[in-house]
Amino acid sequence: MQAVIDPGVEANLREPFELGPSFEVKKKDSSDTARADGKKIREWQVDVIAWDIGDLVIPGVVVTYTINGKVGQVQTNAVRLRVDGVLGDVVDDPKTLRAAHPPTELTSRDWFWAWVGLGVMIFLLSVAAWYIQLTYRRKRRTVRLTGGLSALPRRRIDMTGEKALAALAAIKTSGVLERDEDRRRGYAEMVDVIRDYLGARYQVASRDLTSTELVRGLRRVAPDDELALIETWLERCDRVKYGGQRVTSAQGLGVLDDARALIVSTTQQRATAHQEAA
Repeated sequence: MQAVIDPGVEANLREPFELGPSFEVKKKDSSDTARADGKKIREWQVDVIAWDIGDLVIPGVVVTYTINGKVGQVQTNAVRLRVDGVLGDVVDDPKTLRAAHPPTELTSRDWFWAWVGLGVMIFLLSVAAWYIQLTYRRKRRTVRLTGGLSALPRRRIDMTGEKALAALAAIKTSGVLERDEDRRRGYAEMVDVIRDYLGARYQVASRDLTSTELVRGLRRVAPDDELALIETWLERCDRVKYGGQRVTSAQGLGVLDDARALIVSTTQQRATAHQEAA
């Protein structure tokens, strides 16, 4: 497509440049050629792809121009043409072509939820294994102090144990564990008795330490079974002293009996160990 342009005139194809649904503009170029009379020839080359076959019409192309600040436009004539297929009459027959359809989603295998399910399963199994291991450790560390001394062989209690047992007997006689308003103080007194006993028994500092620090210090000198008895008893008392746990008179007296059992048990176990060593 060509246009002869006078000097001072600008001409271009109107944008957007479209040729209707039957054609697709693939490429568009323009070039200018000067003439001897001062005019120039502007030539447009347009590559077009036809999407239909048969008798088609290329609509007129609008060319805009500017001259002396004024804008105008002209339109070329429509072009009729026939597009024949190259695959044969049957294939290229418009009547045999299928109608246009929207895009079809292709099914693909997605492993995302499989990996998510596997991750959740692994997490649940890890939690279950951790809980079972934790429960097993707690069962191993749980020691029930019943206060019953008849099951233990009767041996002589040394002076350290007798002094602690006498102090516990005085707490029981005072009735402090039977009064709701004084029961917490009774627990504090029992803890002081046991701390003094442990300090003398194992030769460690016991009064100015927390229960955790005391157990940590005893770990270097006390056997595992004795350490389990001590740690269990101190934890029960700390829940009342510092945690504000409310207990009954019967529970308080039971803790006192457990303190007595702790003293007798640790005294007799250490006595047995000394005899075996001898």
